[in-house]
Amino acid sequence: MLRSPVPSFKVHIMILASLAAYLSACTGRVPEQPGDLPNPKLAELIDSAIARELAAMDPAVLPGLLPQAGEQARRWLQEISEVVARCRYGPGSNSKSNLLEYDIVLATGEQITGVYSGQRCYYPVAKPLVMRVRFTGGQVREVMTDGRERERPVDASLGEIQQFAERVLRADWKRSPARYFRAARSSDDIAREWDVRKP
Repeated sequence: MLRSPVPSFKVHIMILASLAAYLSACTGRVPEQPGDLPNPKLAELIDSAIARELAAMDPAVLPGLLPQAGEQARRWLQEISEVVARCRYGPGSNSKSNLLEYDIVLATGEQITGVYSGQRCYYPVAKPLVMRVRFTGGQVREVMTDGRERERPVDASLGEIQQFAERVLRADWKRSPARYFRAARSSDDIAREWDVRKP
């Protein structure tokens, strides 16, 4: 006797239950909020990391960047009010999709949320640097955490700090590429190059 290729009602229920459990595991967590302890040294380190990123915005180093890219990035920093670094699902989740993300708040009130840092939050290995970074006039004014960074050597946080500086600056590359990059050549320009290019 041949079985019906259509899954039974029980199978549908099991699939839906599994899917609901998975979604709840991934999204049922509340992002961890930064603490309220100021760390002036962390503010200095972030400012230094930002300065290094700005210095690296050189067309000779990053082909395609406009000569004024660094100046545009400084203007972008002046638009920022604060940045919150937080994990998507907080400390209760060891899911691969529990990513370290940045929420950028501009002085205008506009919010750019979920800027991916390039890092996953995996608390059993190390607590990620969850922090609130406040800016004034393009400079880091203060950084607030729960003090976790003081539980490990300064060098252990330098990679995350540099990553923060890079991703926050490059967030504007996606929003306003014309500020930073030469306009792409049109298909007509490329076709014309075949007529005028000398060997």
